[in-house]
Amino acid sequence: MGTTIDVKESIIDEKSEFNIKRFKISELKIERPIKVIDARHVTIQSFCKFGRFFDVKIFESSRLVTVDSVNRILEEGDEEIIKKHFGFRRWFKDYHFVVAVTFKFNPFEEFKDLKQMDGYFKYLYEYSDPFVLVPNLKIEKTVVDGKKRKKVKLINVDRYITYVDNAVEILDYKNDKPIFVPVSLKFGINEIVRLARHYIDKEYLCLWFDFEGSPVTETKVARIRAFLGEIAEKGKFDDVVIYATNIKREIISNIKDDKGPASDVLTSLTGANLIGTNREPPRPIEPNIKWSKKELREHKARIFDRNSYYYFKVLKTLKNKDEMKRLLFNQNYNALVNSKLLDKEFEAQTSFFLERHSIKEYISQKQMIREFKNGELLKCLFYSETKLTDWY
Repeated sequence: MGTTIDVKESIIDEKSEFNIKRFKISELKIERPIKVIDARHVTIQSFCKFGRFFDVKIFESSRLVTVDSVNRILEEGDEEIIKKHFGFRRWFKDYHFVVAVTFKFNPFEEFKDLKQMDGYFKYLYEYSDPFVLVPNLKIEKTVVDGKKRKKVKLINVDRYITYVDNAVEILDYKNDKPIFVPVSLKFGINEIVRLARHYIDKEYLCLWFDFEGSPVTETKVARIRAFLGEIAEKGKFDDVVIYATNIKREIISNIKDDKGPASDVLTSLTGANLIGTNREPPRPIEPNIKWSKKELREHKARIFDRNSYYYFKVLKTLKNKDEMKRLLFNQNYNALVNSKLLDKEFEAQTSFFLERHSIKEYISQKQMIREFKNGELLKCLFYSETKLTDWY
C-alpha cells in the first residue's frame, strides 16, 4: 500500500497545527514546510533566472476537470494534447512534477464504475513524480434558479469515501509512489470527522487538503483541526504527511487597496508540510464594475512582504528599481518570486520554532496578524491557553 511515508522525525507545536516532518520521497529530502512551484505560471526562461534559489524543486499543475475533458482524454491519441491537458511541458521531465486534479462531477453518475476511468488514472500516475494525488471531487455546485443562486449537492461523504477507496486501488497497481488521498474542505465538520476515521482505518496517512480557491479562515481552520484531532487521538499524527493546495493568495483582495492580507503563508500553521499553488475562486459576473487593464495588472502584480504578511502592489513596494518592476509585472516571474519569498518565510518559521519550541511569538509579531479583524487570526490559528482554573 502506497498511502504512507516513512517519517523519520516529527516535531509538533503544542499551540497550533504547525509541525516539522522529516522524510524522504524519492531522492527529495524534506525537513521543513516546502513551497511547491506553480507549473501554470512559469516558463523555462523565468525558471533559469530564479530556479537556482529553490532547494527543493517540485512543480504542481492544478486542474479543474469536467467529465467531457475526461472522456476526450480517454479517446485521445495525440500525445501532445494529453500532455497539455495535464499541464506537462517537455522541460519539466528534468524536475519533479505533480498534478492536482479536482473533478467537477460525480464519477458514479457519469460512469458505470470507476474502472471506466482507469485510463485517465493511468495517465495521471505516469505524469506524477515522485508522488501522486488522488483527484478530489467537488461535492457541490452552484446553479442559477431564476435570479437566485443556490448550491446543489453532487456527492455525499459515504460515496466520496467509496470513490477514494476505488481510486487508491486503481493507482496502487504495481505502484512505487506515495499516494495522497484528498480531503474536501467543503464538507461539514461531522462529515470531516467521518472521513478522518475512515482514512485512519485504511492507513491513508498521505493527505492533500483542497482549499478550492478559498483562503485560510476560521471555518477552514476548524474543519482541519477536527480532521487532524481525530488522527492525533489515534496516535497517528506523527506519521501523517500533508499537502495543501489551491489556496487563495489573499484573505480578502480589493483592487483599490495598496495591500492585502496574505492567506497562503498561513497554510503551514494549519499543518501542511508541502504547500502547493494559489487559486482564485470563481467570481460572479459584475457588469457594472469595470477596471482598466492597467488597474487589473497592478492589482495582480503584488509582492509578498515577509515582514508584515501583506501582499503589496509592486509600484508601492519598489521605488527606483525599474528592471525588477518590469519582471514582477510579468506573471511568470511574479509567481516564481512570490513562491521563493514564501518558501524563505517557511524556512524562517522553522528556524524560530526549532529554537524556541513554539511559533506563536514569531507569528504574533507580523503586522497583518495584529491588524486583521483586530487580531482574530491569532485566536483562530492558535489554541487558547486559558485553563479551567482561570475562570474561578
